[in-house]
Amino acid sequence: MNCTNHPEVEAQGMCAYCGKPFCSDCLVEVKGRMYCKQDLGNVLDEAKQNSNNTPTINITNTNDNVNTNTNVIGGMYGPRKSKTVALILCILGFFGLAGIHRMYVGKVGSGFLHLITCGLCFVGTVIDLISILSGGFRDSYGQPLA
Repeated sequence: MNCTNHPEVEAQGMCAYCGKPFCSDCLVEVKGRMYCKQDLGNVLDEAKQNSNNTPTINITNTNDNVNTNTNVIGGMYGPRKSKTVALILCILGFFGLAGIHRMYVGKVGSGFLHLITCGLCFVGTVIDLISILSGGFRDSYGQPLA
C-alpha cells in the first residue's frame, strides 16, 4: 500500500482521523496516535472545542416511585381485630377477667388497668360492651373492629 500524497513511496501508517495510508513524511504522532498533516488542524480544533464545553448538570429530581406494599394483610397496620372475639372477651369481664378484650386489640396498658380494678368496678366493662356492640370500639391504631 502506498502513501496517498506520494504514490511512489510505501505507506508507513494510517491516519487515525481520515483512515488513509501515508508515508512517514506525511504522518505526525500526537499522544501515541498518527495523523496526516492535512487533518492535524481538524484534530486540534476538535480537541480545543471539546475542552471548552462546560458539562451539563441535571439537578432536577423527580420521584417516580410507585411501589406499593404487597405484604400487608387486612390493612395498613396488620390484620384487623375481630368484633366477635372482642365481644366475647369483654363479656368475660363480668366473670373476673376484665380488660382481656382491651389487650386483644392492642390497648395493653388500659387492659391491665381494667384487669386489676375489675373493669373499673364493672363500669368500664359495661361502657366497652356498649361501644363494641354499637361499632364505636377501636383498636390501638384507631381502626374499627372487623
